[in-house]
This record gives sequence, C-alpha cells and structure tokens, in this order.
Amino acid sequence: MKTLDRYLIRECLPPFFLALGLFTFLLQVKPMLERAQDLLAKGVPIPTVGFLLLTLLPQALGVTIPMAFLAGLLMGLGRLSGDREIVALLACGASPVRLLRPILLFALVCGAADMYVLVHLVPNANQRFLVETYKLVAQRSEADIKPGLFYEGFPGKVLYVRDSRSDGGWTDVLLADTSQPGRPIVTLADRGYLQLDPEHRQVAIVLPGDSVRYLPGEEDGVYDTSHAKDFRVQIPAASVFGTPDIGRGLAEMSIAELRKAEAAKRAAGISPHPEIMQRHQMFSFPVACPVFALLGLALGVHTRKDGKLGGFALGIGVLFAYYGFFALFQNLTKGGHFPAEWARWVPDIVLGMAGIGALYWRTRSVGGEVTLAWPNWLRLPRYQTDPTGATAGLPRTVLVIRLPEFNFPRPRLLDLYVGRRYVNVVLLAFVGLLGLYYIGTFIDKSERLFKGQADGWMLAQYFYYSTPQFIAYVVPMATLVAALATIGGLTRTGELVVMRACGVSLYRIAAPVLLLSLMWSGGLFVLGDRVLARANHHADVLEDEIRGLPPHTTNAIENENWFADGGRIYYYRAYDPAQRTLHGLSVFTIAESPYRLASHTFANRATYSRGRWQGQRGWTQQFAASGVTRDAFGVRPLTLVPPDKLSSVRNQGTDLMTFGELRQHIARLAASGFSLADSRVTLQERVAFPLVAVVMTLLGIPFGVTTGRRGALYGVGLAIILGAAYWLVNSFFIAIGQAALMPAVLAAWAANLLFLAVAAYMTLTVRT
Repeated sequence: MKTLDRYLIRECLPPFFLALGLFTFLLQVKPMLERAQDLLAKGVPIPTVGFLLLTLLPQALGVTIPMAFLAGLLMGLGRLSGDREIVALLACGASPVRLLRPILLFALVCGAADMYVLVHLVPNANQRFLVETYKLVAQRSEADIKPGLFYEGFPGKVLYVRDSRSDGGWTDVLLADTSQPGRPIVTLADRGYLQLDPEHRQVAIVLPGDSVRYLPGEEDGVYDTSHAKDFRVQIPAASVFGTPDIGRGLAEMSIAELRKAEAAKRAAGISPHPEIMQRHQMFSFPVACPVFALLGLALGVHTRKDGKLGGFALGIGVLFAYYGFFALFQNLTKGGHFPAEWARWVPDIVLGMAGIGALYWRTRSVGGEVTLAWPNWLRLPRYQTDPTGATAGLPRTVLVIRLPEFNFPRPRLLDLYVGRRYVNVVLLAFVGLLGLYYIGTFIDKSERLFKGQADGWMLAQYFYYSTPQFIAYVVPMATLVAALATIGGLTRTGELVVMRACGVSLYRIAAPVLLLSLMWSGGLFVLGDRVLARANHHADVLEDEIRGLPPHTTNAIENENWFADGGRIYYYRAYDPAQRTLHGLSVFTIAESPYRLASHTFANRATYSRGRWQGQRGWTQQFAASGVTRDAFGVRPLTLVPPDKLSSVRNQGTDLMTFGELRQHIARLAASGFSLADSRVTLQERVAFPLVAVVMTLLGIPFGVTTGRRGALYGVGLAIILGAAYWLVNSFFIAIGQAALMPAVLAAWAANLLFLAVAAYMTLTVRT
C-alpha cells in the first residue's frame, strides 16, 4: 500500500468506529433499556441481563456496519476537504479515481464483516435470545403483580394483593373470577404465591392455609361460602409463557433453512417472497459498502470547508435515499408487482449507478461550482425604464415613522455568536439522530409490513406516535454533542483563548449554551408530562396490532371496573361521569386477621345527587362470625368515595397522569398502606429526567475545553461514551427504585447527581 492509501484509510477508520458505536447505540438503546429495566426489576442477575443484551447486538451490527462505513468515509473526506488537503492532492495530480483504490479496499473489508454478521451471527444470536428470554419469562408474571394494584393479566381473573413477602409471595390476597360479568366469585386468603413450572408449562395461583370463597347463588344477594386449605387455581399457561412455539422465524433462519422454507411454501402454493427477500438481504447489505464507497467518494471530494459534521449530515441524507428505495420496492414486491429476487438489490443498483455517474462527473469537473441563475422572466424589476432603456424618474412619496428607543435586556454580541453556533450544531445533531431512529424503526417493522400484518398507513401512525419517545431519546445526546462541539470549536480555533484574554470567563461564555439547555429541559418536561405517555400508549396499541399480539392492559389502582379505597374494594360494570351514575355496583368491605370478606353491598344503580350517593334496587349481606345476614333495599343512601375520585383518573394508569394528578394520586393512597414504589419513582422521574439536558450541557462544557483541540470527532466519541453511561446508570437505579430497594427520590435523581458531581469537578479544575 502506498503512503496515500494508508493515510486515507487511517483518516476514515476513527470516524467509522465512532459512527458504528453511535448508530448501534441509538438503534439498540430503546430495546436495551426496556429489557434491562424489566429484567432488573424482576431480580434477574446483572451478568444474565448483560449477556441477553449482548445477543441483541448482531442484529443491529448487520444494519449499522454499512451505515457507519458511509458516515466514516464522508467524515474522513470532509476533514481532508475542510483542511484543504483534498485541494493539495488534486493539485498534485491525484484524481478521485486514484483515491478510490484504498477506499474500495476498506469497503470490501467492511462488506465481508457485515456478511459474516448477517449470515452467521444474526440467526444464532437471535435464536439464543429467544430461548433465554423464554426461560426467564416465567418470572414476569409474579414480578408484575404489584402490591396495591389490580392485576388482570390472567384471563377471566383479577388479582389484588395488599403487600409482598420478603421470602416470596404475597399477603392479604383477593382473587376474583370475572368470567361471569356482574357476578364475580371472590376468594380471600392471608397468603398466596404464583407457582410456575416452565418445563411442563403449568401455572397455578396457590393460596396456602385457610382461604374463604364467596360464590354467588341462584338468587341475587345469596352467597355460598366455602372454606378451603391450600386452594389452587390453574391458569392457562399461554397467558404466562406466551405461545409454545419458539422456533426460528425469518430473522433466526440460516440460508439453508430459508431455502427449505421457500421450497415448502412453493409446494403449498404460497408465495415465498419474505424468505427470498430475507436471503438476498444477507448479501445486498454487504454489497452496499462498495456502493457507498463510490457515492461517498464522489460526494466527499470537494473544495468546500464543511468539515466532519457536514459529512455526517450528508451521509444521513444518502441513508434516507437508500431506505426509501428499500421500502418502495418492498411494498411493490408485497403487492406482486416486482420480483422478490431483485427487491433487495434495487437500492444498491440505483445508488451504484448514481455513484458511478457522480464519480465520473467529479473526475471531469474537480473544483468546479454549479451556479443556478434565475431566468430573466422571473426577475422582478426594481425600477421602471422608458422605451430607450433609461431609468424613468418617477416621483415617490416617502412616509417616515420614528419610534422611540427602549433599552430592554437583550443578548449581547457574544451571546448571539455562541448561541448561533450552538443552535446550528444542536439542530443538525437533533435531525440527524432523529432520522436514525426512523430508519431503525422502519427496519424493525419492515418484516411485518411485507408479511401483510401491517400497511403503510398503520406504520405511518406508529411513526407519528413514536416520535415523542424518539425526541426524548435524542435530546440528551444532541445537547451533549452541541455543547462539546460549540465549546470545542471555540477552543480549536483559538477564540476561547482570545475571549478569556479579554477578561471573559468560561462561565460567561457558556451562559447562552446553558440557557438554551434549560429551554430543552422545559420542553422535555412538557413533552413527558402532557404528550409522551399517551403517545406511547397509542404506539403500544399499534405495535401489538402490527405484531399480532393481544392488546396491552392497564394495571392501575383504578381502572374501568375495579377501584380500591382504604379497606373497601369497588367493582362496577359501567360508570357515566356526566350523570354521575354507577351501574352494577358491588362494594366489598374487607376485614383483617384473618383476611376475609366482612360485607358485600350491591346496587343495580348508584347516583350521586345533592352531595350524597343513592343506591337503587340492591342488598347488603354481612358475613359475621355468628352467621350470614342479608338486607334488601329499594332506595338507600350509600357511603361511597366522592365522584371526583372515580372520574379524575378513571381509565388511566399512573403513566397517563399529569404531574399534578400523579402527586394527588400518591397523597390520596399513601395512608391506605399500599406499595406505591412505581408511582413514586415515576413522579420523581418526571422532574429528574428533563434536567438531563442541563446535566449533559454542564458535562459537555469542561470536556469541550479539554478535548476541543482534538477535533469534533473526539467530541462525538466522547458524547457516545457519556450518553451510554448515563442511560445505563439511570436505568439501573430506576429498576432498583421500582423494586422498592431504594427511596424513590434517590433512585430517580441518582444518575443526575453522579454526573453533576463529575461536571462540577471538571468545571472546577479547568481553566475558566
């Protein structure tokens, strides 16, 4: 290899690895965080969680290696162009075709690595992940049954427990069989636990010791009461373990298995286009690396001073074009209008031809500029001319209005200069990273699209409702990159030294950056408090529909049919908030030691009027030690919770409440003895998480000073490391807080406090 070849590859390698880390982290952060929090909250050991998360990496690497190659190539060539080294090479006679040799060699190496990942690692890693998570899913249901919450995950059953036992299981258990609407069979016991047998796929709710069961008789208000020891209720195994089939899907099949599935579908008269496209995708993605080499070289060799961030933005645009063709011809194949064998190759062919043409044009016109002039007929004359061509001096009347000057507080020239640089970088990072999430989500859902489980409109709706969550993920990283790039850029150009020499401290220089980060934090708070939860709820519903799963259920203290308040539990068929009327109301009063039913009041209708509830056509049955008594009534005043408790958070989980509603919800239920660890952590996280923009900015300012002279590339790499560390630390403490192993305030704020401490140390040790 010539010196020039080694130099070009050496310039592209660091941005390639940084882009690979950034893209992989961004595409995997959502599934990794969700699964890590879920598994940690269930008590799964940290090494097991780490192993499971590692099995998700090959799936992302198969997509991100070509993307990182293109971004690394454009960033490396952007640095050479920005420093005028490309101009020097061209002046010395090195044409763009001469530069293609080392770049094409680099592309072939990346393509070979990507092919190994797609052909060998991805199917095996995906299958290993499915097998291991299938073994751990048995822990899900017992961990999801939270004290003080109604759990409706078991078909036809509602489970309510007062508290959890330190040795496992629950205390004060109410189990209601709701298979007959309006006539629940209620069982109460002092203790209970979930018995799981994953090997034989058997599940049972076990109530050891004495339990009391209340069965409605043929006549309303007449109960058959029975006592039992070691009462067991069998649960359908599919509701806990899911479907028994954990065989290989498309993403888990090798090439031989895909060919076998194709042959089976052809024999059955079914179109095998999903398997064909999946098989060809294993080779079309690696071939994209040489295609990107042609296109990237043509776009990266220029005489403009765009730098690495400009190359990064250009790479994002090329990726959008690639996956645009990817989606278009995938849909055409799904509709039977295009052969499946060529669907995955069209993006490579189109962009490859564009790359060859662009490289030929670049070779023929190196250093030229394209100027686009407006046609003469579109130009608006600024003045009129007479027939001879001379200007006609037409008299004009000018009205001059003088306004008084007011000296309002306003940003100074330094603030505008620094703020403008920050806004340019943060918008570029924000749009670019947001685009990566769209690309990653599209790749994840594309399989369902061409399998017919989703259509374009459904996918567009999913993107719309997922955008708030994407913004919440992107903003912290974008603010960190912007702070590092802004302060680092001032350091690299020597402007920071000049400012400090003129008596302007680093604190004053960074003031506009910090002020803008506060605005980002405010936007994140509003987004999380008013938009995020409802958008995520709609996105979850759409994802369940796309994947063919049963819809999500809301496990909350108050839901459509069940409501707990103090020592009483309410069950009703329907509630009309406009008329303040409950239909089919049952009120269960619970007695302690032993945990049993003290009374059951039923009303066909209960209406709130003039400050009190009136029950109609009902009865009350008392379960005393001396016997059972029953009292029927036509109309009777009832002592129930006020209607605002029913309407304020009805049909809402705690995640759908605003900050004020959630705080009132916790205050109202705190005296009831319920475990509200999840709600308390959620409340604190509503305030703690939006401040991540300020935390990342405070962290990026001193790091920008110390690493600024090494260039923007080091800033991007540092942002990846710091962002990943923050997400992992925050997820770990949130999971601990949700498991009630740490106070909610400390769990929600721990990551912010740790990173603020690092930022304070760095700020106090850097030259200000």
